[in-house]
Amino acid sequence: MRIVLYTHPAFFEPALSLVAALASSAEVHLVLEVNDRNQRIASFEASSVAFPPGLMAADPVLAPLYAPTVRDMWRLAATFTLVSHGGLRSRDPRSVRITGQLLRWVRDLNPDVLHVDDVDVSPRLALGLALTRSPCPLLLGCHDPDPHSGARHWWRKSLARTLAFPRADAVLVHHESGRKALLDRHRSLRANVFVVRLASYNFLAHLAPAEHAAVSDAGPVVLFFGRISPYKGIELLFRAAPLVAHAIPQVRFLVAGEPVGGFTPPAAPPLPGAATIETNYDYIANTEIASFFGRATVSVLPYTDASQSGVLLTSYGFGCPVVATAVGGIPEYVEEGVTGLLVPPGDHAALAAAVIRCLQDRDLLSRMRDGVAHATRTDLSWQRVRSELLDVYAGLGEAPGRRRVGRRNR
Repeated sequence: MRIVLYTHPAFFEPALSLVAALASSAEVHLVLEVNDRNQRIASFEASSVAFPPGLMAADPVLAPLYAPTVRDMWRLAATFTLVSHGGLRSRDPRSVRITGQLLRWVRDLNPDVLHVDDVDVSPRLALGLALTRSPCPLLLGCHDPDPHSGARHWWRKSLARTLAFPRADAVLVHHESGRKALLDRHRSLRANVFVVRLASYNFLAHLAPAEHAAVSDAGPVVLFFGRISPYKGIELLFRAAPLVAHAIPQVRFLVAGEPVGGFTPPAAPPLPGAATIETNYDYIANTEIASFFGRATVSVLPYTDASQSGVLLTSYGFGCPVVATAVGGIPEYVEEGVTGLLVPPGDHAALAAAVIRCLQDRDLLSRMRDGVAHATRTDLSWQRVRSELLDVYAGLGEAPGRRRVGRRNR
């Protein structure tokens, strides 16, 4: 089977993990859309690179920026191509021509499926698909069926769906509640909607931590990690923190991540005794992430709303149990008492109680660490994702009006 996977910097890590998993069973061609505004996001770090408009081979550009373990993952792809619009607006004729060039490249490649990782952040590709039929069966991913609290420019994502959904043979979401949310929001959607959950984010765990990162064993550490925006629930954490500190006098809260979308985090509360809150409101480089999770006793996700969570899957990749609110698709990724604990959204007392339970019950914490390790090898492994996605891909070629997909090599 020949697959074109079209992805974005925000999903760089899971895309590489998927390529590595699929490469043993299929011929994968990876396409990464880049522009000047997302050169340092999630695990994608290319702030020193200026991408000219057009298509270009990715390896010569990105190889100097990444460790061998990361380069080895994308080199499992048959090709790895960057597509850049160089800051051109979506409606600019030059941008439209670049998208047309990409779709002709896909057509000439003659793949069995074009899998767009998230159509919401591809308005240029969505416009190109609206102007011309996809050259092969088309699977459109949708990571966030509903907007997050405080989300900006939602109209752009809605427009991308309006343009691209009529061309889709199927739509992919990553949690069952997301399927319902998508169908409720897009009642005229005719394409089948498939659910394939993501797997743990592992490759960052193999990168060496920064030499200057200090690691201390002075007390248990509660980690709040990732880009900080209204829906992440930092206010709830700050309300829960004093309750935890009264029960665990040596507790340390570590808040690490860059505020985005103009969000200003609230002031951290004073804590009693020796308890502390350390805030690092900045972008956390790939090489520093391991040092934060290396200190963490538990990772906390007090979200007000959510789809799935890259922070949750990164926590699992580092073997760290979670305390999370039961919102969106998060309950589909947390096995209660096995990989983490779930609490009601907006309940700071319940959040504090769950964190205290994790920090006081060493047997529970040990069992959950073992549970995370087991889940990353089984239910939350990329091998499971590969198997489920290959079944989805195969079914697309059998849809009415589409040519049959070639037989898979297993």
